[in-house]
Amino acid sequence: MNISHFITYTDPIVSTTGSWLAELNVISIMIRLVLAALFGGIIGIERTTKKHAAGLRTYILVSIGSCMVMLTNIFIVESFGTGDIGRMGAQVISGIGFLGAGTIIITSRSRIKGLTTAAALWACAAMGLALGVGFYALAIIGFLIIFIALTILPILENYFTKHTSNYEIHIEFEKSENLREFISYVRERNLKIKALEKNMAYESSGLSVYTIYLSHEREFKIQSHTDVIEEIRKLPYVHYVEEIY
Repeated sequence: MNISHFITYTDPIVSTTGSWLAELNVISIMIRLVLAALFGGIIGIERTTKKHAAGLRTYILVSIGSCMVMLTNIFIVESFGTGDIGRMGAQVISGIGFLGAGTIIITSRSRIKGLTTAAALWACAAMGLALGVGFYALAIIGFLIIFIALTILPILENYFTKHTSNYEIHIEFEKSENLREFISYVRERNLKIKALEKNMAYESSGLSVYTIYLSHEREFKIQSHTDVIEEIRKLPYVHYVEEIY
């Protein structure tokens, strides 16, 4: 049983439309590449609108590239009757890591940026592989879930982030002695410092900068994160403060 015959009985879309969609022909190859470019492009547009480094072109290229790799692997196996059908695809999954790693940065304010973009690139590569092998149903469902995760879930994630009892802040004091005053303030506000780390990147600025992990005491009502940050911002010895997401 060749690969195309196997796909006919496993992918519901191919089973409905006919085996020609699973075979390697000009039309099926065009359909797979166009879908890869379309799905990757839609995800890329979402990233572009949010000013991320990897945008429209990057996602299209990743999706099309992985699709081409899978098509090439199928061609080799069916043409020469030898080889591992998953070998080249496995290299894409592991190799995409270098591209994703390049989008992840840690800012001077201890913010991690690009993690979601890197994960989306990896998922986009997997989607391209699914299209390349002709698993249309998986690729379409995967695309929808990826798109929902990037566009709708952030709203839900933001809600839970702002209503949790634990959060991190980046805070800049005018001088190192202000830390003791801040600790006293925190205790008065029924907050607890779970972890504290000095940011050495600001050593030459004259400021005393920390990343602090705060938690509300359980017996007290959880106060809005925004309200807490605004109160801290008004302290005379605080130069700057923001919550780290």
